[in-house]
Amino acid sequence: MGQALTRAVPPGLLPVLPPLGHPQEHQDGSQIIQLDSQDDITTLQEEQEKFPDLSKLPPELAINVLRHLNATDLCLASCVWQQLATDNILWQGLCRTQWQYASIYNDTSKKPLLYRNVYLMLDEGSLTFNSDASQGMNYFITKGLVKNDPYEIARFIHGTSSLVKSKVRQYVQGRQDIVEYLVSLQNYANTFLPNALRRFFSKLEAPNDRGSYLQRLLEHFSVRFCQCNPSLGMTVDSVYVMCFSLILLSVDLSSPHVKNKMSKREFIRNTRGAVGAEGAVRIAVDDDLFGCLYDNVFLRGHVADQEIPLEKGCKQQFVPGYLALFL
Repeated sequence: MGQALTRAVPPGLLPVLPPLGHPQEHQDGSQIIQLDSQDDITTLQEEQEKFPDLSKLPPELAINVLRHLNATDLCLASCVWQQLATDNILWQGLCRTQWQYASIYNDTSKKPLLYRNVYLMLDEGSLTFNSDASQGMNYFITKGLVKNDPYEIARFIHGTSSLVKSKVRQYVQGRQDIVEYLVSLQNYANTFLPNALRRFFSKLEAPNDRGSYLQRLLEHFSVRFCQCNPSLGMTVDSVYVMCFSLILLSVDLSSPHVKNKMSKREFIRNTRGAVGAEGAVRIAVDDDLFGCLYDNVFLRGHVADQEIPLEKGCKQQFVPGYLALFL
């Protein structure tokens, strides 16, 4: 009987059952589900990486996002969000960040100001100034950006870093009225003399040739330093002489052409002699002050801008007669 049943079913007609523990159909289905979930995750990640549409955000939030862009990126953003990227508040912030003061900001006859246009004019004027200082300043004045007044020009130059310092020096070198206002805008209260001198030269670049311009700069600086620090009791002459001593020390310590560097004892002796020879001390300026001046220059470096070296290969370039005796 069993043999008859075996012959009744031909071989190959019975389905081959998979071995236990390997459900093929469930495995294939899980793979499909897994692939679908991976696609969904990838799509979700791509959607999250996309920049949100600022037009769908509240205006205050969208402007706060665009506030972190510079002028170039903001112009590119205006191609997509023209109304948001041309907002006057955004461009006003860019103008006042790069040019802290301009006469046109307070010009009531031209209000309301379109700060995007103001930015473009200020940028064009800065590029022109950095090429030709006189032509650039003439552009600022003719466009109404800066008034033709020494104080207004000084405030404009003082409040921006977009102008090349060498061009600023070329322009103000023949305008002592502007130099006086530029110095008066600086505050040296509670500032150590070498640090104040560094800040001064960061605004008004030191000349790279010998002449009276450097002496006039230091005269204005000495007056301003004494005005900001009346409690020190220093005279203008004593500050003036110490400034020259600091310049000499800076050149001596930083110049590779000077092999025998000035020692601290030599600097104290030379500065004491120079200050005493001028009769500039009306108070007891002890050697500890001169020693601190030396330490500051020795540790922090040149008192003038390092981009424009003061020596040009000549150690005595900026040395007046009474200080040249100590070299």
